[in-house]
Amino acid sequence: MKERKDNLMGFERPNTSPNSGAMVGLKPPQIDIHEKGSALEVVLITGLDFQFMFNETIRVLHEEGAEIVNASFSVVDDTVFHTIHAQVEGPVLGHGAARISERLKKFVF
Repeated sequence: MKERKDNLMGFERPNTSPNSGAMVGLKPPQIDIHEKGSALEVVLITGLDFQFMFNETIRVLHEEGAEIVNASFSVVDDTVFHTIHAQVEGPVLGHGAARISERLKKFVF
């Protein structure tokens, strides 16, 4: 099922057949989530082919009631570094922040 999901989302699995000589494919995205009080920092590292993941990350944050305070990105070679600062309050604070982290990690992996 994971392979099917990856195919539908446009991920390519590395080609590691003995005849290939080298691995061909895309680096999987990485996500780090840091929670400090009511502040949430999401660092998303993707390749150029995974720009849709930024939009999906913002969508998940909004669905969970987080308010986006700042979002930025930088591109180095073929890697995009996204940083999103969000504020979580009220019923979202506490267990909600853990739920946001879990949803984002499931989305990426």
